Amino acid sequence: MTALVIIARFSSRSEALVAQSLLASEGVETLLPEFNVLMAELDPSMMEHGWRLMGSSEEMFKAQTILREAQLDDCGEGA
Repeated sequence: MTALVIIARFSSRSEALVAQSLLASEGVETLLPEFNVLMAELDPSMMEHGWRLMGSSEEMFKAQTILREAQLDDCGEGA
């Protein structure tokens, strides 16, 4: 059994969902433990540590690489 680790943290639920969708399209399974915390969008102090995107420790490096490359592409710095 592999351990769950935090792959990334996000300041908003929508950012976390986009990242989760991107990783799913690449075959990387993740979960958002705080997904059902609706009040956090209204009161940011409820989410002191941000929205956690968690996944397998075995796929952590792959997931972080995918997210980093996507961010570079968004900035126009990718291929």
